[in-house]
This record gives sequence, C-alpha cells and structure tokens, in this order.
Amino acid sequence: MAERNPVKVGERLYLRPVEVADARAIMMSSHLESEPQFQGRGRLPTSIMAFETWIRDLSSTATPDAIAFAICWRGDDRCLGTVMIRNIDWINRTAETGTGLLAATDRGQGIGAEAKRLLLEYAFVDLRLHALNALVFSGNTRSAAALTKQGYRLAGRLTADVQRGGAFHDTLVFDLTRADWEKARHS
Repeated sequence: MAERNPVKVGERLYLRPVEVADARAIMMSSHLESEPQFQGRGRLPTSIMAFETWIRDLSSTATPDAIAFAICWRGDDRCLGTVMIRNIDWINRTAETGTGLLAATDRGQGIGAEAKRLLLEYAFVDLRLHALNALVFSGNTRSAAALTKQGYRLAGRLTADVQRGGAFHDTLVFDLTRADWEKARHS
C-alpha cells in the first residue's frame, strides 16, 4: 500500500493529516501511557468522542491555531502516533510543537525523531515559522533528551506548574529558532 494523503515523507515514515478514524487508537494509547506528558488543554481527554471532537476542531477554522499529523510507516497507513504544531501565532510566526507515540514499544526506535524532523521541516519551510517551543514535564527525561538531540535548547522552567500523582512538578520549556534549525540541519 502506498502512502495515503502524505504531507511529508521521510526514509521510513510519512506524515498525513490526523483523521477521525485515528481517534480510537489515540484514546486507547492515552489510557495506557505511563510517562508524564504535556497536553495543551491540561487533562487528557479520556473518551473516543473527546478525541473525535478534537480532530474535527482542528479543521474548523480558516486560519488554524493547531495542525496535527498522524505518524505512519511508509507503505502502511497504521497510525503510530501524532506530531503537532499548536498555539500558532501567525503574526510573530511562532508555535509550540508536540510529539507522541501510541505504543511504548515504538520508543527508542528513532520513530519520534524522524517524525519530529519531518514536522520541523514542515513548520520552518512550508509554514515559514520563525521559532518553535516545546513543553515537557520535568519528570519526562526521555522527551527532554529527544528535544535536545533535535536542536532545541532548554530556555526555562515553569516552577510547580503541573499537578500529577498528588505532587506539583515543573514544566521545562525548550525553544528552537529557524536559524538554529538550518545551521544544525546543514552541519
């Protein structure tokens, strides 16, 4: 099977717009997730209907403030996870990025890194954004390390920003400019 509706194609993966049909897999994954994640809306939606609504809302305005893609194997349309650009400021050309793999067994395979490279190309080349940021719970060391490998730098910390497991935790703020991305990409 060839790629279906690809937006960006990499060596092993491609990105396509996330679809309502992906909602069940995303919902199931959210219930099994053990690593601390950051969600732009705070609590994770827990129902398939909430995820379907979120996906429909992504395309409900002429000028979106968020764009989400399903991460798929080339030749296989199975949704492995999502990458997204949210809180898009079209005037200042800035936004926040996020990546999530559905199955813990897919982590450590380079899937998230390849998907994020495709997303960064989309953000900086296709959308012509100037700077991106990403938020990570301080306890999510895997995501923090992945962002650093992708060229993001630690820009700051929001102290006691999120409550999880009965305690407050910090949120780490990372950023990446187009100039730094281009420099890292060509080195």
